[in-house]
Amino acid sequence: MAIKKGLFKTSVGRKNLMAVTGLFIIFFLIIHLVGNLILIIPDSFFPIEFWGGVANTHDMYNAYSHFLVHFWPVTLVAWILYVAIITHIIDAALITVNNWKTSGDKYLVTDNSSSTWYSRNMGVLGTIIGVFLVIHMAQFWLQYKVLKVEHDLYELVLVTFKTWWFVLIYEIGIIALGFHLVHGIESAHRSLGIYPKKIMKIIKYIALCFSLVMAILYAIIPIILYFK
Repeated sequence: MAIKKGLFKTSVGRKNLMAVTGLFIIFFLIIHLVGNLILIIPDSFFPIEFWGGVANTHDMYNAYSHFLVHFWPVTLVAWILYVAIITHIIDAALITVNNWKTSGDKYLVTDNSSSTWYSRNMGVLGTIIGVFLVIHMAQFWLQYKVLKVEHDLYELVLVTFKTWWFVLIYEIGIIALGFHLVHGIESAHRSLGIYPKKIMKIIKYIALCFSLVMAILYAIIPIILYFK
């Protein structure tokens, strides 16, 4: 029966697809964070000019952004990322609907131990992240990469984060992302067949530490820029 339905049409297949796309998105989040941290590097860290005359944070971030837009391997990875995000969202929706039909639960937790509130509300957290992603991409990605109406991305980011309510939206999105990552990383490893108790304890610890570091570093960027 499962073979006839196809690998990714079964419950296990969907969870595997969710795990793979989720882990790829996490890889992107790490790279994206490294680039965004340029925004808060003090100009004093550029005592000499390098990389085509870059000598301050402003020029460094714009040079980095220009490189990402015009280097074709990065563009290819970006398109893979878009597919991964859309697939992840659709897959999550299908799993949630299936869970509603079979058990009435909003989100099934495979862990036999007592579940946390964020593991029971992954759908809600995912929705918050989805709304935040749309706002975030409309504000930056759409204007700079698609419409090309903004050529100075550093100034666009700086002006945007001078608005308190956008900073608040960003912080809410990052908090939701942090909780989503904690359970998502653990769940992904379970879906891919990692079950040993000792290994899962290590993965839980790594997931918690990783998610905390990612959330804090992402969250401090708009706060620093707001007061800059």
